[in-house]
Amino acid sequence: MFHRDQSLPRTPPAGPGAPAPHRDARMKPADVFLAGLGCWLPDAYPASEAVAAGLYDATVFAESGLRGVLVAGSESPPEMAVRAARTALERSPGGPGSIGTVLHGATFFQGPEMWSPSAYIMRELGIAGAGSTEIRNGCNSMLTGVELAAGLLPYQSRSRPDILLTTADNFGSPLFNRWDSGPMGVIAADAASSVVVSREAGFARVEAVASRVYPEFEAMARGDEPLFPPTGSAGRRIDTVERAQQFNERVREVGGMSVADGIAKACSETALAALDEAGVKPSELRWVLVPNGDEATTRNCVMEPLGLDVAQSQWEFGLGIGHASSSDQFIALDHLLRTGRLDAGDHVLLFGGAPGWSAVAVVLTITEQPSWI
Repeated sequence: MFHRDQSLPRTPPAGPGAPAPHRDARMKPADVFLAGLGCWLPDAYPASEAVAAGLYDATVFAESGLRGVLVAGSESPPEMAVRAARTALERSPGGPGSIGTVLHGATFFQGPEMWSPSAYIMRELGIAGAGSTEIRNGCNSMLTGVELAAGLLPYQSRSRPDILLTTADNFGSPLFNRWDSGPMGVIAADAASSVVVSREAGFARVEAVASRVYPEFEAMARGDEPLFPPTGSAGRRIDTVERAQQFNERVREVGGMSVADGIAKACSETALAALDEAGVKPSELRWVLVPNGDEATTRNCVMEPLGLDVAQSQWEFGLGIGHASSSDQFIALDHLLRTGRLDAGDHVLLFGGAPGWSAVAVVLTITEQPSWI
């Protein structure tokens, strides 16, 4: 079993305008392993061609160093997820017959509204007699899936003991401009990834999970948007940059800190909480895998607070990928395994921050070189 600490901070807010108490969930699992990993990546659209086509700002391109962004064309997210899951299941000893629960994570539209993409994924994979649900935690959906899977594993049936995590997004929509979707270098990319979580064995052991929600930053992803009717159903353009700007115009500081410093603190304290729970020092980390974006944010929010060089973040690798929603950390993990840059005993921190505002950190220990690399 595992220890779970859901207590609120003991020190109350200092006064008006101070941050509200945060949900603080920390989990030190027992016998939770990643047994299979699969990714499906479309071809990258060169950033230079996007500039030439007038899609991507030339100044931002020159400053960001972005090389390319994965673009899936007409591939639907559930179909992409099925491809990634097939690879993960082929690499997992139990295969489809071992899956007792499917958790599908998403950020953007998945298909017809009022429809279950996870049921579609199960049907395509031939998984029957299992449960499923959809996770909507933005770019943290896969890391949240690891947290939920760790809690669900003890309750899986003996005949179907494993849990399948999937995620996929395709941001090709007339309601959304991927080339103007975030700060410097944060350009929305299309991809899918999948992980099989098991209690038996695997190539990596989950040492700890920490997740926290910072509701004082909730409006950063909402801006001045009305809560009803929903943006998509009303045919309004989804402009995440404008929403953040609207928030920043109204909110100059939170809890005595600037918005940027507050978010950086949220990132670092969540990452440090996971490491503390795992009993792993920052200096013992081989890699820190974060959302693909600009170098300055990666350095300021995660790497410097941990006392680590930004080169340990795989930030440069992400310049050829774009921000592939909740797949970023798992694409990077797959890349490191396949290129021989992870050995048994190495510690890896997977960190994600999602507007809303949530932060999730997962600490892994590589247990063996996978047979499939």
